[in-house]
Amino acid sequence: MKRNLFISGIVLAAIMLITSCEKDNFDGPDATFSGEIRDKKTGELIPQEISDGSRIYYIEQGWENPSVQNMVIKKDGTFNNSLMFSGNYKIILNRGNFVAQDTIDMKIHPGDNFKVFEVVPYLRIIEPEIQLKDRVVTAKFKLEQVTSNKVYRVSLFAYSHIDVSSKLNLVNKTIELNRAIADGEEFQLSINLDEYSSTLLSGKSYYFRIGAQSQGSETKYNYATAVKLNL
Repeated sequence: MKRNLFISGIVLAAIMLITSCEKDNFDGPDATFSGEIRDKKTGELIPQEISDGSRIYYIEQGWENPSVQNMVIKKDGTFNNSLMFSGNYKIILNRGNFVAQDTIDMKIHPGDNFKVFEVVPYLRIIEPEIQLKDRVVTAKFKLEQVTSNKVYRVSLFAYSHIDVSSKLNLVNKTIELNRAIADGEEFQLSINLDEYSSTLLSGKSYYFRIGAQSQGSETKYNYATAVKLNL
Protein backbone atom coordinates (compact mmCIF):
# COMPACT_ATOMS: atom_id res chain seq x y z
CA MET A 1 0.00 0.00 0.00
CA LYS A 2 2.80 2.38 0.93
CA ARG A 3 4.57 1.51 -2.32
CA ASN A 4 1.44 2.40 -4.32
CA LEU A 5 1.06 5.72 -2.48
CA PHE A 6 4.72 6.52 -3.10
CA ILE A 7 4.39 5.79 -6.84
CA SER A 8 1.17 7.83 -7.03
CA GLY A 9 2.98 10.73 -5.38
CA ILE A 10 5.77 10.56 -7.93
CA VAL A 11 3.27 10.52 -10.81
CA LEU A 12 1.39 13.52 -9.39
CA ALA A 13 4.60 15.49 -8.93
CA ALA A 14 5.63 14.69 -12.51
CA ILE A 15 2.28 15.93 -13.86
CA MET A 16 2.57 19.16 -11.88
CA LEU A 17 6.12 19.70 -13.15
CA ILE A 18 5.09 19.15 -16.77
CA THR A 19 2.13 21.54 -16.37
CA SER A 20 4.36 24.16 -14.79
CA CYS A 21 6.87 23.87 -17.60
CA GLU A 22 4.12 24.22 -20.19
CA LYS A 23 2.95 27.45 -18.55
CA ASP A 24 6.49 28.78 -18.36
CA ASN A 25 6.93 28.06 -22.06
CA PHE A 26 4.07 30.35 -23.11
CA ASP A 27 5.20 33.00 -25.58
CA GLY A 28 5.67 36.48 -24.12
CA PRO A 29 3.97 39.69 -25.30
CA ASP A 30 4.34 40.06 -29.07
CA ALA A 31 2.51 43.32 -29.77
CA THR A 32 2.36 47.00 -28.93
CA PHE A 33 -0.81 49.08 -28.83
CA SER A 34 -0.50 52.85 -29.03
CA GLY A 35 -2.60 55.72 -30.23
CA GLU A 36 -4.38 58.98 -29.51
CA ILE A 37 -7.60 60.27 -27.99
CA ARG A 38 -8.83 63.14 -30.18
CA ASP A 39 -11.79 65.47 -30.16
CA LYS A 40 -14.13 64.29 -32.92
CA LYS A 41 -15.08 67.88 -33.79
CA THR A 42 -11.78 69.76 -33.58
CA GLY A 43 -9.29 66.95 -34.18
CA GLU A 44 -7.26 68.09 -31.18
CA LEU A 45 -5.76 65.74 -28.61
CA ILE A 46 -7.75 65.71 -25.36
CA PRO A 47 -5.39 66.44 -22.43
CA GLN A 48 -5.66 64.46 -19.21
CA GLU A 49 -4.66 64.61 -15.55
CA ILE A 50 -1.04 63.70 -14.85
CA SER A 51 -2.40 61.21 -12.28
CA ASP A 52 -5.77 59.49 -11.96
CA GLY A 53 -6.77 60.57 -15.45
CA SER A 54 -8.75 58.69 -18.08
CA ARG A 55 -7.95 55.06 -18.88
CA ILE A 56 -8.55 52.58 -21.67
CA TYR A 57 -10.01 49.30 -20.45
CA TYR A 58 -9.58 46.13 -22.48
CA ILE A 59 -10.55 42.46 -22.27
CA GLU A 60 -8.62 39.77 -24.12
CA GLN A 61 -10.99 37.27 -25.73
CA GLY A 62 -10.54 33.49 -25.92
CA TRP A 63 -10.25 32.89 -22.18
CA GLU A 64 -12.80 31.73 -19.64
CA ASN A 65 -13.75 34.64 -17.37
CA PRO A 66 -11.04 37.01 -18.68
CA SER A 67 -10.06 39.90 -16.43
CA VAL A 68 -10.54 43.57 -17.29
CA GLN A 69 -7.16 45.25 -17.76
CA ASN A 70 -6.41 48.91 -18.32
CA MET A 71 -3.81 51.35 -19.60
CA VAL A 72 -3.35 55.00 -18.67
CA ILE A 73 -4.03 57.76 -21.18
CA LYS A 74 -1.07 60.11 -20.91
CA LYS A 75 -1.39 63.77 -20.02
CA ASP A 76 -1.15 64.80 -23.69
CA GLY A 77 -3.98 62.48 -24.78
CA THR A 78 -1.78 59.68 -26.18
CA PHE A 79 -1.36 56.12 -24.93
CA ASN A 80 1.11 53.27 -25.35
CA ASN A 81 1.25 49.67 -24.13
CA SER A 82 4.32 47.74 -25.26
CA LEU A 83 3.39 44.51 -23.45
CA MET A 84 0.33 43.29 -25.33
CA PHE A 85 -0.49 39.85 -26.66
CA SER A 86 -1.83 39.61 -30.18
CA GLY A 87 -5.45 38.47 -30.35
CA ASN A 88 -9.04 39.68 -30.23
CA TYR A 89 -10.00 42.29 -27.67
CA LYS A 90 -12.93 44.31 -26.46
CA ILE A 91 -11.96 47.95 -25.93
CA ILE A 92 -13.93 50.02 -23.41
CA LEU A 93 -13.79 53.83 -23.16
CA ASN A 94 -16.30 54.74 -20.49
CA ARG A 95 -14.50 56.51 -17.63
CA GLY A 96 -12.89 59.67 -18.89
CA ASN A 97 -13.38 63.34 -19.65
CA PHE A 98 -15.30 62.40 -22.78
CA VAL A 99 -18.66 60.79 -23.55
CA ALA A 100 -18.58 57.02 -22.99
CA GLN A 101 -18.16 55.00 -26.18
CA ASP A 102 -19.81 51.76 -27.23
CA THR A 103 -17.59 48.72 -26.63
CA ILE A 104 -15.23 48.26 -29.59
CA ASP A 105 -14.18 44.87 -30.97
CA MET A 106 -10.57 45.10 -32.08
CA LYS A 107 -7.90 42.70 -33.32
CA ILE A 108 -4.38 43.32 -32.07
CA HIS A 109 -1.86 42.00 -34.59
CA PRO A 110 1.71 40.91 -33.81
CA GLY A 111 4.00 43.94 -33.92
CA ASP A 112 2.92 47.57 -33.78
CA ASN A 113 -0.74 48.57 -33.63
CA PHE A 114 -1.85 52.21 -33.77
CA LYS A 115 -5.36 53.57 -33.27
CA VAL A 116 -6.91 57.03 -33.11
CA PHE A 117 -10.09 57.12 -31.02
CA GLU A 118 -12.34 60.03 -31.96
CA VAL A 119 -14.44 60.99 -28.94
CA VAL A 120 -16.60 63.86 -27.73
CA PRO A 121 -15.34 65.74 -24.64
CA TYR A 122 -17.97 66.54 -22.05
CA LEU A 123 -17.05 70.23 -22.19
CA ARG A 124 -15.01 72.40 -24.54
CA ILE A 125 -13.33 75.49 -23.14
CA ILE A 126 -13.78 78.25 -25.71
CA GLU A 127 -11.67 81.40 -26.14
CA PRO A 128 -9.63 80.96 -22.94
CA GLU A 129 -7.67 84.02 -21.83
CA ILE A 130 -5.46 84.38 -18.74
CA GLN A 131 -3.85 87.71 -17.86
CA LEU A 132 -1.97 89.28 -14.96
CA LYS A 133 -2.80 92.85 -14.03
CA ASP A 134 -2.31 94.76 -10.76
CA ARG A 135 -1.36 91.58 -8.87
CA VAL A 136 -4.52 89.77 -9.96
CA VAL A 137 -4.53 86.80 -12.34
CA THR A 138 -7.82 86.72 -14.24
CA ALA A 139 -9.13 83.93 -16.44
CA LYS A 140 -11.93 84.58 -18.92
CA PHE A 141 -13.55 81.91 -21.06
CA LYS A 142 -16.71 80.39 -22.49
CA LEU A 143 -17.89 76.79 -22.40
CA GLU A 144 -19.47 74.54 -24.95
CA GLN A 145 -21.80 72.14 -23.14
CA VAL A 146 -21.75 69.10 -25.40
CA THR A 147 -24.16 66.83 -23.51
CA SER A 148 -27.33 67.33 -21.50
CA ASN A 149 -25.29 66.90 -18.30
CA LYS A 150 -25.22 70.06 -16.23
CA VAL A 151 -21.90 71.79 -15.64
CA TYR A 152 -20.66 70.79 -12.21
CA ARG A 153 -17.85 73.31 -11.68
CA VAL A 154 -15.29 75.62 -13.29
CA SER A 155 -11.81 76.21 -11.90
CA LEU A 156 -8.57 78.14 -12.21
CA PHE A 157 -5.49 76.27 -11.01
CA ALA A 158 -1.97 77.54 -10.29
CA TYR A 159 1.23 75.52 -9.95
CA SER A 160 4.99 75.73 -10.57
CA HIS A 161 4.88 73.08 -13.34
CA ILE A 162 3.11 72.92 -16.70
CA ASP A 163 1.16 69.84 -15.54
CA VAL A 164 -1.00 72.01 -13.29
CA SER A 165 -4.46 70.46 -12.80
CA SER A 166 -7.09 69.57 -10.22
CA LYS A 167 -4.71 66.92 -8.84
CA LEU A 168 -1.59 69.09 -8.94
CA ASN A 169 -1.92 72.69 -7.81
CA LEU A 170 -0.89 75.22 -5.20
CA VAL A 171 -3.97 77.39 -5.59
CA ASN A 172 -7.42 76.31 -6.68
CA LYS A 173 -10.17 78.81 -7.39
CA THR A 174 -13.41 76.93 -8.07
CA ILE A 175 -17.03 77.92 -8.58
CA GLU A 176 -19.67 75.20 -8.37
CA LEU A 177 -22.42 75.81 -10.91
CA ASN A 178 -24.54 72.64 -10.99
CA ARG A 179 -26.62 73.99 -13.85
CA ALA A 180 -26.92 74.14 -17.59
CA ILE A 181 -25.21 77.05 -19.30
CA ALA A 182 -26.43 79.43 -21.97
CA ASP A 183 -24.84 79.64 -25.42
CA GLY A 184 -22.08 82.21 -25.38
CA GLU A 185 -22.14 82.56 -21.58
CA GLU A 186 -18.86 83.99 -20.29
CA PHE A 187 -17.06 83.04 -17.11
CA GLN A 188 -14.40 84.78 -15.08
CA LEU A 189 -12.20 83.48 -12.27
CA SER A 190 -9.53 85.45 -10.42
CA ILE A 191 -6.61 84.82 -8.08
CA ASN A 192 -5.46 87.78 -6.00
CA LEU A 193 -1.72 87.24 -5.60
CA ASP A 194 -1.59 89.31 -2.42
CA GLU A 195 -3.78 86.67 -0.76
CA TYR A 196 -1.23 83.98 -1.66
CA SER A 197 2.05 85.87 -1.22
CA SER A 198 3.63 82.99 0.73
CA THR A 199 2.51 80.40 -1.86
CA LEU A 200 2.88 82.16 -5.20
CA LEU A 201 6.15 84.03 -4.77
CA SER A 202 6.98 87.32 -6.48
CA GLY A 203 9.79 87.06 -9.01
CA LYS A 204 9.00 83.44 -9.87
CA SER A 205 7.10 81.86 -12.76
CA TYR A 206 3.93 79.80 -12.38
CA TYR A 207 1.50 78.03 -14.69
CA PHE A 208 -2.21 78.81 -14.65
CA ARG A 209 -4.86 76.60 -16.21
CA ILE A 210 -8.61 76.68 -16.70
CA GLY A 211 -10.59 73.51 -16.04
CA ALA A 212 -14.27 72.59 -16.19
CA GLN A 213 -16.11 69.44 -15.13
CA SER A 214 -19.48 68.09 -16.18
CA GLN A 215 -21.85 66.38 -13.77
CA GLY A 216 -21.75 62.57 -13.71
CA SER A 217 -20.31 59.76 -11.62
CA GLU A 218 -17.43 59.02 -14.03
CA THR A 219 -16.65 62.47 -15.44
CA LYS A 220 -13.26 64.15 -15.14
CA TYR A 221 -12.01 67.67 -15.79
CA ASN A 222 -11.62 69.05 -19.29
CA TYR A 223 -8.77 71.54 -19.66
CA ALA A 224 -7.49 74.47 -21.63
CA THR A 225 -3.76 74.86 -22.30
CA ALA A 226 -1.69 75.98 -19.30
CA VAL A 227 -0.37 79.56 -19.43
CA LYS A 228 2.99 80.59 -17.91
CA LEU A 229 3.12 83.91 -16.07
CA ASN A 230 6.05 85.68 -14.45
CA LEU A 231 4.87 87.16 -11.15
